[in-house]
Amino acid sequence: MEIPAGLWYNAIFLRHSQRKYSGEVPEEHVTTRIEKVCAEFSPFPGVRSILVREPANDVFKGAVGQYFFKVTEAPYYIAFIGDTNAPNVHASAGYIGEGVILEATTLGLNTCWVGGFFKRESVMKQIDIKDNEQILAISPIGYSKEEADRVGNSAKKYRRKDLAELIISQESKKGKWISPALEAARVAPSAANRQPWRFQIGEDSITVSSSSKREGFGVSRRLDCGIAMLHLELDALVNGIKGSWEFLKYPQVAKYNIT
Repeated sequence: MEIPAGLWYNAIFLRHSQRKYSGEVPEEHVTTRIEKVCAEFSPFPGVRSILVREPANDVFKGAVGQYFFKVTEAPYYIAFIGDTNAPNVHASAGYIGEGVILEATTLGLNTCWVGGFFKRESVMKQIDIKDNEQILAISPIGYSKEEADRVGNSAKKYRRKDLAELIISQESKKGKWISPALEAARVAPSAANRQPWRFQIGEDSITVSSSSKREGFGVSRRLDCGIAMLHLELDALVNGIKGSWEFLKYPQVAKYNIT
């Protein structure tokens, strides 16, 4: 499917993580649209997304800490599943999954990436998983319990590192598209807000790298970087810059080459 760059780009700045839901079930035309994007948005092999039309109360674990609160009363959730034999599966899952989440945001649905604190055995009772597949992450979808936290209403601020901390090398400052693209990537969500992406700026490219081999929180840093990859590309597209992704070896994740 062709990326709806304008809609998804705008959704970047409307999306925020939401854990407390009203239990309200989305209308059929909304869930049908989510299922369509799950089925059709698959630019990289080895990853699939499934909307699970089952209550998620038994799926999410409780946790404590600054970033961890149990998801409650979500009517449905989306599962992001990866083929463990596929190359670049974690980065691909982040990229593809964020596309589905941004589509949900355009439809007024709240979401929240959850990579570690959920019961995989409970998910596996509700969907079919092949022997070589793994549930890499899930996201509740629905409407926030509090009206003030719903899409378009929330005034929550992003807590992110300064861009200067994230750029590790810069060969060129010519491209006017580079700074806004990096800003879109900078505000991407990540596990425990760890923001593992780092950027190398070339003449006609931006390389996304991981900051560390240490994973933690049950989520690959490459998955986080895959989310940032989509954000970066969306900004480039709305500014008329088309490119393609070249996957790289660790600690680099992928390079966006202008075409």
